[in-house]
Amino acid sequence: MSDTASTLNSTGGNPSQGDGLYQVIARRYRPRRFDAVVGQEAVSEVIRGAILQQRLAHAYLFCGPRGVGKTSMARIFAAALQCREALEGNPCGDCSTCQRIFVGEDSDVTELDGASHRGIDDIRSLIEHVQYAPTQGPYRIFIIDEVHMLTREAFNALLKTLEEPPAHVKFIFATTEPERVIPTVLSRCQRCDFCSISNSDIVRRLGQICEEEGVVATEGLLENIASLARGGMRDAQSLLDQVLSFAGDHPGPEDLDRITGRVSRERLEGLLAAVDSEDLTAVIEALTPIFDKGTEPSVLTEQIAEELRQRLHRGVSGGWSEKDLEANLLAQEILQETRQKLRRQDRGDLVLELALMRMATLRGLVPLTAACATTVVEAPVTPTPSPVSGGIVQNVAESSNDGHRQSSVENPRTDEPPVVADDPRTAVSAPENAAVAAWEQLIAGLGEDSPRLARRISIEGKLQRQGDRWQLQASELLKGELEQESIKRVIGTWERDHGRLTILVQEVSEARESSQVGEEEHHSTKPEIIQQAEEIFSSKARNRGPVSGQPGSDS
Repeated sequence: MSDTASTLNSTGGNPSQGDGLYQVIARRYRPRRFDAVVGQEAVSEVIRGAILQQRLAHAYLFCGPRGVGKTSMARIFAAALQCREALEGNPCGDCSTCQRIFVGEDSDVTELDGASHRGIDDIRSLIEHVQYAPTQGPYRIFIIDEVHMLTREAFNALLKTLEEPPAHVKFIFATTEPERVIPTVLSRCQRCDFCSISNSDIVRRLGQICEEEGVVATEGLLENIASLARGGMRDAQSLLDQVLSFAGDHPGPEDLDRITGRVSRERLEGLLAAVDSEDLTAVIEALTPIFDKGTEPSVLTEQIAEELRQRLHRGVSGGWSEKDLEANLLAQEILQETRQKLRRQDRGDLVLELALMRMATLRGLVPLTAACATTVVEAPVTPTPSPVSGGIVQNVAESSNDGHRQSSVENPRTDEPPVVADDPRTAVSAPENAAVAAWEQLIAGLGEDSPRLARRISIEGKLQRQGDRWQLQASELLKGELEQESIKRVIGTWERDHGRLTILVQEVSEARESSQVGEEEHHSTKPEIIQQAEEIFSSKARNRGPVSGQPGSDS
């Protein structure tokens, strides 16, 4: 990458044009050489090589995210083709031809916005101008931005001209959505893919601009701007321009937080500390003043998600325990659900508040692996297979030594023979082996799609076999979640191996609750607010009842 002077345009960083009007940073520091387009070195080398070797295609398609240099590269490409003083494939940037192209006033270089010139009549007008010879340079160049906005009829009208244009015509298309460009157009263009710009490149470029502007940025400001820009140089420069307008020549990270509505680092750490403490009251006390200051729930959600991601990276390299790792992953899954719900609900503060409460209770939940472990459940011994509940085959025998009741739980594979024990009352029969294997396969399948749902089913669900059919007893809330399309596909795969599964609505009984008394020392009953949170976040159960004709419906 060239030095600072070569990356800035001829205005020399002067914040105003000749007429005294202010020009924003994104336009004032727009690159005018191939090596000044930050982060797109591969594309620059391809185009410069084509110019130097005279291997020019008649049409190019520039694809990539917004604000990464597609239109700037198109203008530099056009200037390099038209400039008489071009050197090593780069335009000089000082001649009248280059100046006119960069301000969009050259008669041989036509720029169109595909969003506002998307009809067939606009394309017909363009085709008429294709026939005219250039007036000053060697080529007539047509740059169409957001080309994916053209209608199918407009694309079809352009096809013949695009395939065999006159020798003096070059097309340059730019788009953020190449998948919306019809294949017949794609096949007629040389495609150049622009990538998102790395944070380090954005920080370096912003540092050059600050130096030219005489700005002293506080440590951490440029890094935060680069993070918020998400790989877009134009977004980063616009944020810097906004911060400078707000804070003057000595901006800091706190100024960026104020103009973007983000919470300070101290408040964010305090909120997450309350979540980690598993104290719901502390969560509410930390969250309320944040909302009182007007912070948008969507902005706070993004901040929390980014912080959890950074914690995960540090934790994996720092040797986190399995419990800490699972809690972080589940918390991020909850935030992903929250993002979707914030787009559909008016009370975003309530949605995020309940999500944080759910996150605060994650460490108190039974891990998925523990839910499938051995559990002692007292029940009378019967010759019939026992149901699978919470991933457990319930089979209890009396000990002949001390007179107390004692459970025996086995969990063998279905392809192994039945377990033969010294006491026939403690042996697990083949049907129970099949039930355990079926239950484990169901939980594993659900876990691939939704680990949270698999966890709840393993704890609250109950699987029984009735002849050649299976019955899964679950609460109405769980039944609603099981009716999601992705979950139905998982259940359909399971049914092909084990048979038809019917989902029955059944509340957790008192007898079953009493069987879990031994675990309540480590896992207490969920507070009422958590139950309400689960109901709010289960839109399927709230908005849809049992579907007629589906398993578990009344029809």
